[in-house]
Amino acid sequence: MRMLLSCVVGAALLMVAPAAQAGLGDDGPRRAAPRATAAPGTHAHEAPADDPDSGVELLDTPAPGWTFTRWIGPPLSLAGLRGKVVLLRWWTEDCHYCATTLPELEALRRRHADQGLVVIGVFHPKPPHEVSDRHILAVARKLGFAGPIAVDREWTTLDRYWLAGHPERNWTSVSFLIDRDGVIRWVHGGGEYHPSDDPRHARCALQYHDLEQTLATVLAERPGTSAAP
Repeated sequence: MRMLLSCVVGAALLMVAPAAQAGLGDDGPRRAAPRATAAPGTHAHEAPADDPDSGVELLDTPAPGWTFTRWIGPPLSLAGLRGKVVLLRWWTEDCHYCATTLPELEALRRRHADQGLVVIGVFHPKPPHEVSDRHILAVARKLGFAGPIAVDREWTTLDRYWLAGHPERNWTSVSFLIDRDGVIRWVHGGGEYHPSDDPRHARCALQYHDLEQTLATVLAERPGTSAAP
């Protein structure tokens, strides 16, 4: 039933679950609180300023360094990826938002790899606990994602990027698009985004289109041209 809920209305309806259930298992809202949404026809980063999950204050700022618990495969660093375009997406097991989004990110990864796009799936277990690499890899492959995987077991980097100092944030399945100069250019505050002709997923399609537009702009830029200081 939850899979049929719209990206706009579904997020609000899920908020009625008891607070004790928020943030556990399926990556639904982190806490029980209303969430503002972007008006139809606007970009995701044009959401109301009072939306705690818009992330607008992070746009055009340097991306923080990351200190993941470990990598499944060769480790990557933000400094080492300078000159590349990086898309970070936090995801977890039993998350239908992740199940609808990760396959589309894999498609973007394959389509734009030659242009310098690196898509990193950051696994964050909910609640934080140890999960084997074998299991994480199996879940990722089941969801259709074959890109680099980092493990943020204690949410250390998630805190640095998103949660620390912001108890009003509602979601943890957040995404960041980082340009060739290490500057954040697009933020998605959680939930799902993917192409869709289904009116119930109009916001998902809108946000995915916003990502595509921003990605095209960022991929076309040369290093050293970012507007951020």
